[in-house]
Amino acid sequence: MATFFVPGVDADERAVERAYADMRRELELDMGRRPSRRRIWQLWTRREGVDCITEVGRPDPLRGGVVVAIFDMGPQQPFVVCRQPGADARDRARDILGSSAYSVLEFDL
Repeated sequence: MATFFVPGVDADERAVERAYADMRRELELDMGRRPSRRRIWQLWTRREGVDCITEVGRPDPLRGGVVVAIFDMGPQQPFVVCRQPGADARDRARDILGSSAYSVLEFDL
C-alpha cells in the first residue's frame, strides 16, 4: 500500500488535501455527480481491450502522462482517471472508464 499523495504537489498535507479537493470539485461540476470518498491508489481493469494496471504516480499505461488521481463515481458509475499529460503540473486530462474493475487498491490513510 501507499501513503496518500498527489503527484506534482508538495508533500505538505494541506496542499495535497487542497489539490485533491479541487479535483473532486471540478469533477463533480463536470459530471453532475460527486465522486465517492474512496482514495484509489491502483486500478486493475480492462481498457480498450487491454488489461491494465493504472496507478497514481506512474505513467498511464495507455495514454502516457502521470496519473494524478483515480476517482470512483459510485455504484454502477464509471471510474475516472486524471492524468498530467505534459510537463505543466496544472495541465490535466481525464479518461472516463467503465464501472467494473478486477481489483481496486486504496491508499493507506
